[in-house]
Amino acid sequence: MAQLHLKVVTPEKLVLDEEVSQVNVSTEEGQIGILPNHTNLMAKLEPGEMVIKKDGKTDSLAVGDGFLQVSDNVLTIMTDLATYAEDIDERAVEDAKKRAETALEEKLSAEEYAETLAVLEKSLAQLRVKRRHRVR
Repeated sequence: MAQLHLKVVTPEKLVLDEEVSQVNVSTEEGQIGILPNHTNLMAKLEPGEMVIKKDGKTDSLAVGDGFLQVSDNVLTIMTDLATYAEDIDERAVEDAKKRAETALEEKLSAEEYAETLAVLEKSLAQLRVKRRHRVR
């Protein structure tokens, strides 16, 4: 069975470097699915959930802003956030969300507003992923 080589890179580390069968991720154009032998592509990521299918199993990661590139059956995801659902500290993310929401109510410079909005978007993405995959 054909495989797609996936690399997920954050500024801190290489998060993933493995063969997978499918990746679904949010871009500014909407949700896309990438399979082995996908045509070459570059796209801007939106904060949200990345679903990875491998060996009949599914993993979910919360991802932040960034870019993806598909070239020669290699998918490279470059993002400022990539956290597995089980590694998300819901309480800490909820606190960050509340701080960002409070900060947005204050008078901020354009740069501060953009940074705070980015923190809020990443927090919301992490909360959605964590809550969707919460062990019941």
